[in-house]
Amino acid sequence: MVVGLTGKYCAGKNEAARVFAERGFRVVDVDRLGHQALEASRDEIAARFGPGVMDPHGGVDRKKLGKLVFGDRKKLRDLEDIVHPLMVERVKDLVSDDSVPHLINAALLFPMGLDALCRRILIVRAPLCRRIRRALARDRLGLPGTLRRIWIQRKLIPQSSLLPADIVTVENSGAREKFREKVSLVISRLTG
Repeated sequence: MVVGLTGKYCAGKNEAARVFAERGFRVVDVDRLGHQALEASRDEIAARFGPGVMDPHGGVDRKKLGKLVFGDRKKLRDLEDIVHPLMVERVKDLVSDDSVPHLINAALLFPMGLDALCRRILIVRAPLCRRIRRALARDRLGLPGTLRRIWIQRKLIPQSSLLPADIVTVENSGAREKFREKVSLVISRLTG
């Protein structure tokens, strides 16, 4: 079984992923795969975005690159064209082992086409004010940087109900334990 997990910036995907891991799912963290893809593509990234996005050791400085691409849709698409194919292939490799259930944790589940690998999809939603507070505390991007990321992700989740996978939505608007209980209940339904 492959389950997709998605939601907008700071909605609570990682907390939901922890619950899935506790219930025996092997979690494929697409963000982490993105970090690996950045390093594997560092020469191409340096050529496309310039040496200013590199750290002193020749690796990609993710903060500098993030500031550059999250302020410019074309540059963001250019970066995605470089790293997304590597990430998608790696996800396919990881979920091909069907001896355990897998969870694909990906904000870009739909834009990357990873939803096609999933039998079921869990979408985590949280109120905008709560997401802003979480982002400010966690990532320290400042209010303009936080709002820019939220704006860029505004269309990550399709509104269509014609998707091939079963889709479940979980609201993350209360206490952490209450949210974890909701996710655990969803897992029981998915695996029962």
